[in-house]
Amino acid sequence: MRLGSVLFVGEGNFSFSLSLAKRKAVPVSSILATAYEAEDDMTDTAYQNARKLIGLGVQVKTGVDATCLSETIGSRRFSTIIFQFPNVASRDPKYGQNSNHVLVSRFLKSSRPHLKRGGVVVISTVDNPFYEGAFKMNEAARKAGFTEPDIYDFDPSDFAGYTHQNSADEDSAIDDHGSFATFAFSG
Repeated sequence: MRLGSVLFVGEGNFSFSLSLAKRKAVPVSSILATAYEAEDDMTDTAYQNARKLIGLGVQVKTGVDATCLSETIGSRRFSTIIFQFPNVASRDPKYGQNSNHVLVSRFLKSSRPHLKRGGVVVISTVDNPFYEGAFKMNEAARKAGFTEPDIYDFDPSDFAGYTHQNSADEDSAIDDHGSFATFAFSG
């Protein structure tokens, strides 16, 4: 599997990008792994994984807001843009919508100018009715000018060393779930 140039957003502890970088599915020089947190706010695990990525030749950037990518990555374009388990850590509605739906809609809009022709945006979530209702991926796709996404099963154990990290702490929100889905939005 070759992914072309890859942008990872919202990486949290950088374990997913590290897992893929080690697979050699992507030339490490074409990977940009980013986290929303500033470097000073990173967990010890995130910092250690970021150092490993840098040691492999991957570019790492912190303080990157997935909803305003141009502000921090300029005009760079990628074949694949990946956001694993986006979550705003709030259930308060925003603009009359679930705040996670707003996040995904804004991320998809933000990612469009950074997607190479024929590229794909990939988002993985917990696969259950609550999360389906929270994210409303088909509606988010329409808002951002994508067609409805293709959906695939996602198994975190397929990615050696990958450990999900909550937005607010080092715990994992996926530990309590057994079914996950990956949504692929074609550019």
